[in-house]
Amino acid sequence: MSPTAGGGGAADAVGGPDDDVPHTDPAAVHITADLLALLVERAADADPEAENVVLDATPAGELVDPPADLDPSTPVLTHFYFPAAAGSVSAVFGMDLGRPPGRARFLSHPRGDRRLTEEDDLAAAVLVAVPPYDSDDVTAYDRRGRRRELAVVDAHPPEEGIEE
Repeated sequence: MSPTAGGGGAADAVGGPDDDVPHTDPAAVHITADLLALLVERAADADPEAENVVLDATPAGELVDPPADLDPSTPVLTHFYFPAAAGSVSAVFGMDLGRPPGRARFLSHPRGDRRLTEEDDLAAAVLVAVPPYDSDDVTAYDRRGRRRELAVVDAHPPEEGIEE
């Protein structure tokens, strides 16, 4: 497992640049390094528009080369769903059927406020990225708005394919 992202270090626990963001220590949110890199790149490309991406997880035991110290049942964020995937269905039926509920959401706040707002879509876990959109600029929350550690995992989801 790699070091944590999102200001989860000791300076954050005792004060510092994130003093205005409440911090508690419920279970960490785990995400693969590749997915985190892709998400912050998408946020940077979308700026000044906000990103809102549904994320889903894979149990750590199903990952390729998972860290030995990670419980095999731990959910690790590994997949995302394209935000515009259901545009035509939504336009016809008024429902977003192409965006599954997912385990988590990735949101960008281009104005730089890393706190959750009433306008944000919530999920079991919410990742908020702010400029300049580096992995250290991502903060994890639970659905109640409590800060969570963001643990970056250097592993990959299993290969998937379509069965014939």
